[in-house]
Amino acid sequence: MDNSQEFKKNVLKDIKSIEQLVSSHLVAEVIVNIRENLEERNRKVVKFVLPNLDIPMIEGSEKARKLYKRAGNILKSKAQLIYMLKIGIEDLFNYDFGEDPSVVTAGANDIMHLNQMFGPRFADLRKISLLEHTLNVLEEGIEKAEHSGRASGMVIGVLGCLFHDFGKSTKIREKLLGSGMQRGYKLHAEVSEMYVQDLLLNKIYNILVEDIVAIDLIDSLAKVVKNHHPSSAKMKEDLEINFVIVADQEARKKEYRQIQRKK
Repeated sequence: MDNSQEFKKNVLKDIKSIEQLVSSHLVAEVIVNIRENLEERNRKVVKFVLPNLDIPMIEGSEKARKLYKRAGNILKSKAQLIYMLKIGIEDLFNYDFGEDPSVVTAGANDIMHLNQMFGPRFADLRKISLLEHTLNVLEEGIEKAEHSGRASGMVIGVLGCLFHDFGKSTKIREKLLGSGMQRGYKLHAEVSEMYVQDLLLNKIYNILVEDIVAIDLIDSLAKVVKNHHPSSAKMKEDLEINFVIVADQEARKKEYRQIQRKK
């Protein structure tokens, strides 16, 4: 190859390199512009305002309000999730969760997990009201989500922490099953599932227009609350179910220590 051909080859190579450099610079500039536009748009978005809670100013309500705001920040501005949260917290007071114990002993499967954790002295946990325990589990779930770095992926788990023990409420059981034992005994997890699929769905359906009531969210939530004391190892591997199991266990450990300190 003579010198002229070698020169042309080098020139073409340099031109190609320059074209690539210019191209990469332009792409980078476009990316920067897009990013700046998105950031500017986000700054202009009006912050979602949580609907006001309709709960009385009684014991537990202050903690409930604080947890509502924290959980609302995790659920962001998804209307279905926000209103599920609102309905659930209001129903803690509508159905007098503060009057019920957090431990029910009518069914062996309802207390098996507590017996495994604390032995016969699990009965001491009856001193913790259903309202207090529900808020404690919700708080554990919120903290777990807040510190995970991926809170948005745990929304059903957080809601599951709120609704997991609704089936222990005397008034909810009467509303869904009838008074006394006329329909036989149902495990609290099964009644919690019934609450989600019946009472919660009806309430959210009345608040939101039909086309944004996400049935798949209701089904996912119902599955979590039904199986938060699973009998199979496979069910425990479900991330959302396990999320509630861990929050429930951590809350129970703290409650048990609290009771022992008072003795």
